[in-house]
Amino acid sequence: MDILYGVPNQSDAELFDQLYGRLWRAFFKADVEDLSQHERQLLHHVGDERGIPLGVVARHLGISKSSASERVKSLERRGFLKRRRDPEDERRLSIVLTDMGAARVKRDSILDLVRLAAALKKISVEDRKSLLAGLKRLAAAAEG
Repeated sequence: MDILYGVPNQSDAELFDQLYGRLWRAFFKADVEDLSQHERQLLHHVGDERGIPLGVVARHLGISKSSASERVKSLERRGFLKRRRDPEDERRLSIVLTDMGAARVKRDSILDLVRLAAALKKISVEDRKSLLAGLKRLAAAAEG
């Protein structure tokens, strides 16, 4: 392990993890009246019209399948989600957003966008552009 200025060097992944945690805490959006933070995270994770298996939802939220199933059932009863057979594998169920759920995701954010916008304004236009370009490249690398 290399030591720089008396501090062990971190890998890029470890540094990103620490910074991501700080950013999450800084811009975390508290629960709202009709949805908890976990429910909003679940809705945002379902994403596109193909849907997502329950096991993936459970892993993403770090909860058991039975707990994820209860959350899905609650959101389904309230009209945000529905379960349907996976078109690629009829044995599996996929969780998909309803029109109401998709509209909610579109107008909602899991982050406090007011605080985020204020923080972004505090850095230079050049730094902001570099930050956003780098995040786009990182997202593309993670997805592909």
